[in-house]
Amino acid sequence: MNPVNDFGSLRYRNGFTATAKLRRWAWELVWLLAFRPTPRWALHGWRRFLLRSFGARVGTGCRIAPSCRIWAPWNLVMGEYVALGDGVDCYSMDRITIGSKVAVSQRTFLCAGSHDIGSLSRPLITGPIVIEDHVWIAAECFVHPNVVIREGAVIGARSVVVKEMPAWSVCAGHPCRRIKDRVVKERRHA
Repeated sequence: MNPVNDFGSLRYRNGFTATAKLRRWAWELVWLLAFRPTPRWALHGWRRFLLRSFGARVGTGCRIAPSCRIWAPWNLVMGEYVALGDGVDCYSMDRITIGSKVAVSQRTFLCAGSHDIGSLSRPLITGPIVIEDHVWIAAECFVHPNVVIREGAVIGARSVVVKEMPAWSVCAGHPCRRIKDRVVKERRHA
């Protein structure tokens, strides 16, 4: 039988357990009722507390906008003094690790999950994202699964990052590529 016409065998199969679905449902409820309604300029500690309560590892001084979406907090690791701007989407189907002193600007999508296009049933595939210290990801970028953005890199607005970006460089484009070195005028502090 032609697999393209056998729709029953091509039905999407969700591999999530009942426990995983319940955990996600509980987080969505907490996000909707206790995280999202908070004012943008206040209650940063409260939002960090809620994320930690669901298994996220969040360092000191992090500022997470209330409109930021985190799919699975238990797959999020953030260093110290990280800023996640308005509308940032951490689709943390796999681990998303963000170093210290990182800024992820408005409406950026960190995508750690997708589907295998080599199968007509489109099974879920995931891959981690690693963003090292002192990185700035400008507004409305898209970061694919299995990407590492090295220390000090700047990713230009609306870039699509599909591969590793080099340290201390300015990168931009679709697909994102290195443009030039990032020159820091003042002395770096860890």
